[in-house]
Amino acid sequence: MELSPQETSLLLFIKKRDEVNEKDISLDNLSVENVRGAISWLEKKGLIDVRTVETEEFSLSDEGKTYFSVGLPELRVYNLLKKEGAARIEHIRDLLGDKEFKIAISQLAKLGMKPVNGEIKLSGKDIAGEIILKGQEILISIEKGHSLVSEENRDIMDSILKRSGIVERKIRKSRIIKINEKGLEVVGNLNVSTDSIGELTQEMLRDGTWEGRKFRAYDLNLPGKNIRRHGKHPLTELIDEVRKIFLSMGFNELKDPYIEFAGWNMDALFIPQDHPARDMQDTFFLESGNKLEPSARDAALFRRAGKIHEKGSKNYSGWGYKWDQKEAERILLRTHTTGSTMRALSRTSREEKAVFSVDRVFRHESVDWKHLAEFHQVEGAIHARDANLGTLKWYLKKFYSALGFDHIELVPSYYPYTEPSLDVVVYVNGKELEMGGSGVVRPEVTSILGLKHNVIAWGLGLERLALLYYGLDDLRKLYESDLNWLQNYRIRF
Repeated sequence: MELSPQETSLLLFIKKRDEVNEKDISLDNLSVENVRGAISWLEKKGLIDVRTVETEEFSLSDEGKTYFSVGLPELRVYNLLKKEGAARIEHIRDLLGDKEFKIAISQLAKLGMKPVNGEIKLSGKDIAGEIILKGQEILISIEKGHSLVSEENRDIMDSILKRSGIVERKIRKSRIIKINEKGLEVVGNLNVSTDSIGELTQEMLRDGTWEGRKFRAYDLNLPGKNIRRHGKHPLTELIDEVRKIFLSMGFNELKDPYIEFAGWNMDALFIPQDHPARDMQDTFFLESGNKLEPSARDAALFRRAGKIHEKGSKNYSGWGYKWDQKEAERILLRTHTTGSTMRALSRTSREEKAVFSVDRVFRHESVDWKHLAEFHQVEGAIHARDANLGTLKWYLKKFYSALGFDHIELVPSYYPYTEPSLDVVVYVNGKELEMGGSGVVRPEVTSILGLKHNVIAWGLGLERLALLYYGLDDLRKLYESDLNWLQNYRIRF
């Protein structure tokens, strides 16, 4: 049997060991890619047995590293209680801050340490303390690279993994290789020159090192490689499905640039200039060496928005503050597609029209299992003479039914640019899940845009929908290059 020099080197390496993990193979003349290729060919030739094993790898997020340094919130409260015996709720809140206070109280309550009359006391039994300390030890172990989980602390590890944004878990696959009887027989009869050439490279042609060397024969009887056809990414599949639903309902698709004026992203939607969404912590504002100015038409619309912000429109009051034109002319990465939707409707303000988009938006989020800084928003809107709350309900049921949700509930909610506003709740495996928002666009907004008729609109996050469709528990998995999942994903409901 003809073997390449790489296959020969690897087979001799494996022979000296009972079993070897692919990641532990180290040969001076072979790169990682060479090793992987040689393993695949030796397996096809039936000279080695290969099995795949999965191992868990853990790492701390930025929040987890903070807790590694200063201690978990519940540990800091526990240490305080060990020192003082009891502590008032107000004192704990001042010590930890609102966010970590809530985390600490919640975790301590699970361990039976609940506030009584505004005070928490150290319980007589110290089981809670043991669990808290083991949780901290797990963080220390992970940060130091010793992230193996024992049966003893598996439950504690699982509880930490369920907490958002502390520990990140990845499943690593590796191959365990063992030489078989056929391989041993071939090794015993090896008489292959490791100086033979299996592949003629450009370097060999340039420097002449191919001359006088033997070329390895090709084995035409080897089984062919099973090459899987390429396919669409799961998100692309889902985008296409959503597009088909809108197009079948007679909607026109919109596509707009990601960079937007704050005037369209915020002011035109009656979002006041002191709204928290305009903070740098929530929005990616951009700087440019060249002054970007809105068109005369857009600038006029922004000024009209400013007047309505200050004084209101018809029977509706404004926000009653001094509006700033410069704030409206700031540029940003759009935080939603609604600005693009309303701009499209305003360009034909007297026409009845139904539009939709499935496109990217950007928010200054801390990335975790349910939040991304860049994601896709699905949005539909209708500008029509008879558009009203009843029309909206009908379209929501039709749209979500086409997505596979047979029953939806509509719950009153609040959004700055719709009134009334509704959240859409669906049922999956008997559980209620909030999918997105909807509403009748406020008259202040239609006045700013010069629209003749009412507007109804709804939207949802595509990635959140993908979690349900593909049975995932983390948004980030949609963007990991896990070929096994990408080749075998299935819709789960």
